[in-house]
Amino acid sequence: MNIALILAGGVDPRFEMDVPKQFVNVFNRPIIVYTLEIFQNHPEIDEIIITCLNGWQEMVKVYAKQFNITKLTKIIQGGRDAQESTYQGLMAMQEKMGRGDIVVVHDAIRPMVSDELISSSIQLCKKKGMGIAAIYTMDTIMRSENGLEGEESINRYEIMKVQTPQAFDYDYIWALHNEALQKNCVGAWDNSTMITKMGQKVYFSEGSELNLKINTLEDVEIFRALYCMKRDEG
Repeated sequence: MNIALILAGGVDPRFEMDVPKQFVNVFNRPIIVYTLEIFQNHPEIDEIIITCLNGWQEMVKVYAKQFNITKLTKIIQGGRDAQESTYQGLMAMQEKMGRGDIVVVHDAIRPMVSDELISSSIQLCKKKGMGIAAIYTMDTIMRSENGLEGEESINRYEIMKVQTPQAFDYDYIWALHNEALQKNCVGAWDNSTMITKMGQKVYFSEGSELNLKINTLEDVEIFRALYCMKRDEG
């Protein structure tokens, strides 16, 4: 079984709108719905579970019914960070998942994820136990302590930009989360960060520059433009 775990529990105080990023409306539907529809229509995804910002659970139920997200089986409250939200999602699916079953973790605010990226993460997971979307960065990278002054240039060919989807063998990622809690390795902003903090390697599946993460108002406008282009091409 393959279950998509959609992380929608975050609030970014820097985001300059009255609603959380994942619930901003673009063309009369919230960003989270665009994300959910892609997983709904993907043939390798059997179910969807959402970790949701507290107070928005009922609204997500309404969206799921309105937009026919029939694979959605659970909506649970998100945690303080991505690591805790993932753990709660894994715990919610514990009774039906085991070795060989795959959980595909994805940010609700990446609504341009493609079928190909999801499939790539799942296929690598079957071989390596995980498949984490990532791309090389083409920008110059420089270390800075304050954002005002640069101190060290870093070889960009040794830097990967990690994205979601991130697919994992369920038994592997569930055991690692529990081990991380026992060792007080908490507060990771995504699973790949937790994995490397625990001293293990991550394996990269296909990523894309078009796999936009909505962080700013400018990103909302970029998504709007990208979606229009995709719709016109279709």
